[in-house]
Amino acid sequence: MRILLVSHGLPPDSVGGVEQHVSGLAAALAAAGHEVEVLARWHGPGRAQGSFEQTVNGNPAVFRITYRWEGVDSLAAMYTCAPMADGVAAFLAARAAAGARYDVAHVHHLTGMSVDSLAKLRAAGVPTVLTLHDYWLFCPRGQMFHKREEVCETATVARCADCLKQTFPWWLKNEPEAQVQALHQRALATLAIPQRLVVPSGRAAPPFVALGVPAARIAVVENGVDTERLERLPAPAAGPGPLRLGYFGTVMPSKGLDVLIRAVLALPRGTVELHVHGNVVPYHGDESYTTKCLMQLEPGCGVTYHGPYSLDELAPRMASVDVLAAPALWHEAFGLTVREALAAGRPVLVSRVGGLQDAVADGQQGRVLPPGDVPAWTAAIRELAEDRGLVARWSAAARGRARGFAAMADDLVRVYAAARTGTD
Repeated sequence: MRILLVSHGLPPDSVGGVEQHVSGLAAALAAAGHEVEVLARWHGPGRAQGSFEQTVNGNPAVFRITYRWEGVDSLAAMYTCAPMADGVAAFLAARAAAGARYDVAHVHHLTGMSVDSLAKLRAAGVPTVLTLHDYWLFCPRGQMFHKREEVCETATVARCADCLKQTFPWWLKNEPEAQVQALHQRALATLAIPQRLVVPSGRAAPPFVALGVPAARIAVVENGVDTERLERLPAPAAGPGPLRLGYFGTVMPSKGLDVLIRAVLALPRGTVELHVHGNVVPYHGDESYTTKCLMQLEPGCGVTYHGPYSLDELAPRMASVDVLAAPALWHEAFGLTVREALAAGRPVLVSRVGGLQDAVADGQQGRVLPPGDVPAWTAAIRELAEDRGLVARWSAAARGRARGFAAMADDLVRVYAAARTGTD
């Protein structure tokens, strides 16, 4: 098949979990013999919004389309951008003129891509699959995690309006509930366009069903990771010395790093080192969470921030830790870094939320812990710090828990075929 992958970013310009997922999927599909092209958003300094250009030749080929969030002056404008949608239509027309007619387009995230791009794909006659990596289509914060740092189970108009008035007060001054109602209706209309919807975990589906999406339209396809490279890493260090605990991911309130820091600081100094890897960015313009994390630290506390990392840096950074912790507070749809750690033979400590809790069997490859419960997290970290034999046993059991990109691509090809033919 000739397959178009559409993403809101792609390495090396953007290195988040979805972007890494798309990069790995593109390579796996190409290795399986498919013709793959990627259309990815980038900032494109000096270029007009909606303009596109090819930046990588070969298979997969990469095209980048420019969008810099210019002119976003309302909640609705976060989702619709005429120059971007028109740019996608122009891209499709140009590729068709060049003889590239896609059998299917797999869209991975629409932030910055304009939700109207799906309608442009439909107008061009391209069957579409949409993976729902998070809840951004109906939750502008993306994670159904209230401004008050509370988990949301479903999206109700009143609760969403309360949250978004605090997140975007400049946009929600007038008729906040009417704006949220329009947001939800737009999400449902957008979700009705693709031939197939995909979630990486069955636990990510209920909020979409509660919104009004028929459950039968949603397929579960578990994400893959770079098992080939990660499985070659040596087992964690046997000691002596402090347990090297790793946190991989963006520093934001829903990820729970502050909980992990409190748990580590509750242990005697020298017991644990916490190594933080990932982006630190304002969360919808709010920088207070970074301060909340940093204000707990003092010299010699054993917490080190290593900065963001690229795909090439993932393996050596993973090799530098003994155990990975994912203390998320939101219903994370999958938990990519947890599966990467398992592939690398690293025991994991995860919250009992969303898709994270399905990654491990408690007491076999790690611990599944109550989200936000500092004493429980402290006890789990102490258990591993004091028993390196347990680290070794859980490490051995972790191998093989995650699957690779090739297996994921095989499953998705079957979804693509069903989207093309309209079959189940």
